[in-house]
Amino acid sequence: MIVKKLNDVSGGGFPGARYNEKKIADGVASLMAMENVSEALRHNVETLHRFGLDASAEVERYLKESSKTYGNTKTTRFQFHVSASVKGRAMSPEELTDFARELMVGMGYARQPYFVYAHHDTGNNHVHILSTRIKPNGYAISDHQDRRRLNECANRILSPDIKKDIDRILSYDYETEGQFANIVKTHGYKIEKSLDGYRLFKCGGDAGNIAIGDILNRITKNSPKRKDRATQLRAIIRKYKGEIAEGKCQNVDNVKVSKGKKRKPVKAKLNTDIRKILDNHGKPLSEENCQRIQTLIDVLKTKFGIDISFQKDKDGRVRGYSIIDHAEKIAFDGSKVMKLSELIDFAIKPQRKPSPLDVYRDLFTVEVGKDSRGNYMLINVKDGSMYRKPISPRQYAWYNGVKDDEREDVGLTIAATMFSEEILTEYLIRYPIHNHQERIKGMAVVKHRNGNYCLRAALTDGYMPLIELTSEEEAKFRSLHADEQARQDFLMSIAMLHLTRRDAEAVKDRIKQNTQSKAGVRILPSRPQDYSPEISQVFTFNLANALSSLNVSSGSSAYKREYEVGNRSRYDDIDNRQSGTSLSI
Repeated sequence: MIVKKLNDVSGGGFPGARYNEKKIADGVASLMAMENVSEALRHNVETLHRFGLDASAEVERYLKESSKTYGNTKTTRFQFHVSASVKGRAMSPEELTDFARELMVGMGYARQPYFVYAHHDTGNNHVHILSTRIKPNGYAISDHQDRRRLNECANRILSPDIKKDIDRILSYDYETEGQFANIVKTHGYKIEKSLDGYRLFKCGGDAGNIAIGDILNRITKNSPKRKDRATQLRAIIRKYKGEIAEGKCQNVDNVKVSKGKKRKPVKAKLNTDIRKILDNHGKPLSEENCQRIQTLIDVLKTKFGIDISFQKDKDGRVRGYSIIDHAEKIAFDGSKVMKLSELIDFAIKPQRKPSPLDVYRDLFTVEVGKDSRGNYMLINVKDGSMYRKPISPRQYAWYNGVKDDEREDVGLTIAATMFSEEILTEYLIRYPIHNHQERIKGMAVVKHRNGNYCLRAALTDGYMPLIELTSEEEAKFRSLHADEQARQDFLMSIAMLHLTRRDAEAVKDRIKQNTQSKAGVRILPSRPQDYSPEISQVFTFNLANALSSLNVSSGSSAYKREYEVGNRSRYDDIDNRQSGTSLSI
């Protein structure tokens, strides 16, 4: 375990917010916990994250607002920023998050607002903890000998506990004694069969005995999550086999830091069992193929916490292999995921490259026309909804001026800029990220000063939006006077749609900011009709990325997103940087 306090920052700022949120926007981090923060902030941050956007401004603003000193301290070092890292996948992001909570209690930050981010940009699982030193009364939490106290606190939390290791091992999903033994070995223990079970050894010492009854009683057959995870693993392995065969994925090297702080790669040794594998013709594998298999093993281990080990027959030849998936705690017979013959075959198989515009093709079709009112674009959503808006002469000319095989792509690009809010709303209805119904605690129809009727919704966070009813909505509300429950259901649908549109508008505004930055323009035109083709393409690409993030997101760690074969992975830009000083346990 490595625990490190990052350098203190003067000036009352929280640069850690920008650092961690950029990692989320880059797809190599996830927000694991937000403690002691308002529901409004939680809602806004979760909404932006579901679209793959950073919430650094929101997080930093909240921490600053929570750091008022009232003249009770002179310090301007408000930020408390700590990282905690383990070797490889020794602890999952969830376990590291639990450790972070205990660390904050031990350091006196239990009641402070703080954020825990899990990073996936190195071969080692690690989290960053961001908080403020300023308490609600304006006094600062002492930072005297913080680094020593951090080490002492971590030592108390992570004191050696063999029973905890055994409990963790027994929590895995396995089908045979052999798979159980493989799980034990991947946790750094040696194992020997004893009269009444298995005896464990670690660091040369006896680590206890696990009774055979405890092992057999926990064997699972046909686990419901096993089949789905096997499908995901198969896709992960095929994806990286293809990248390795094409030379896109290089060896995963260890990193050695010299005294001058220079990083030097140290090439991992080839697993000797790989040379004992025979190809489909019964011949030893080529040196190039051996190196490719080793690279695949290293990638799966460092990026996903997946261990692969080979089984040999009495003649020393490899006849099979096993997979230990530490992310989902499942042990597999390798042949149930992928035959050994396919695992070692790195022949390049052509695949169609997906387009970012595919996300729009799955949602709607586009029509462009001209009538007495001028040029227009119409999109037909596949659930039956239809939207129409006028487009500019430049957009109309762009659409009709390209080749026939490019016209659909141009139409989708223009539609994404013109109907971005409608598209986001449709997606949020399809893939809801908030239960708005739980946020609404009361509703009432009131008459506005302009004479129109409005719906007033009271939310749990204190916000009370006033939603003006259309004439059709007002007429339907009146028609339901005999059925109070139907009235309430109707009003609930209006309120939920309003909140969904608010979320869509917030995401659209952030995408516009990203577009302005990436397009290199000082200011975006106020109307999407005035976007140039170049700006439209940047906006469309940013929106497609956000929609794809929402489409495949499950609210859990990013490991599960890798099986979306053909899409860009969260781990494409991964590096193997490590920092901090080792913590002695």
